[in-house]
Amino acid sequence: MDPQSEQIIRDIQDKRDRLSENLNELEHKVRSATDWRTYYNRNPWMMVGIALGGGLILSSFFAPHRS
Repeated sequence: MDPQSEQIIRDIQDKRDRLSENLNELEHKVRSATDWRTYYNRNPWMMVGIALGGGLILSSFFAPHRS
């Protein structure tokens, strides 16, 4: 092969390697962003408040109403 072809092949391989690294980093960020444990570890009191509020809303739907 001529030197230009070898350079093109190396460039393609480098781009594949960088793409693979970028995809792995993106996968890690998406998993972290969608994991509820991450939010809990960052803001535990906010998560407790959300759980309490959700429980109150659900209890109002299922509690018997007095007339």
